Amino acid sequence: MKTISTISNLLFGERKSNSFASIGLLIVRLIAGFGLIMHGLPKLATPMSFAGDAFPGILQLLAVISEFGGGIALILGIFVPLASLGATITMFVGIAFMHIPFKDPIYRITVKYSFEGDGDPFFGFPLWLAKADGHSAAGSGSAELALLYLIIALCLFFVGGGKYSLDHYLKHKILKQTTL
Repeated sequence: MKTISTISNLLFGERKSNSFASIGLLIVRLIAGFGLIMHGLPKLATPMSFAGDAFPGILQLLAVISEFGGGIALILGIFVPLASLGATITMFVGIAFMHIPFKDPIYRITVKYSFEGDGDPFFGFPLWLAKADGHSAAGSGSAELALLYLIIALCLFFVGGGKYSLDHYLKHKILKQTTL
C-alpha cells in the first residue's frame, strides 16, 4: 500500500493545493507547456542532430522529448514532476553549454533597435547580467528565455500540477482502487 502511494506520488506528483492556487498552476502549465512545445517543435525535424556535433545524438533526442513531449505533458498535467525535471535539466544544459560559452548575458535589452555587434553595457549592470542591443554568434543572444523556462519548470517540479491536472485525477483514481 505504501509503495503504491509513493510510486503514485512520484509519477503523478500530487501536492497539496487549493482551487485558487490550482487555477494559477493551470495557467502557468498551459503557457509554459505551449512555449516548450514551440521551443522543441523545430528540433523535431532533426531530433538527433539539431545541435550539430556539440552533444551526442541521444542527448539531443532527450532534449527534444523534454521540450516537445514535456510541453504536452505540462498542458495535460500528466507526469508534471517528471516533465518539469526534464525541462529543468534541458534548460540548465542550454544555459551552461550554449549561452555561457558565448558570453550571452541573462538579459539582452533592445534600446536602439540596433543588432550590430556584441552589445553595449546597460545602465552600468555587469555585462553577464544585461547588455543593450547586439546579438551573439549562437542566436538569441541572451539566456533569459531558457532561465525563465528553467525556473517555471523547477517550481512546477516542487508544487506539482494542481487539482486541474491529469496527475490529480489519476492519483485519486488509483488510490480509490487500492482502498476498495
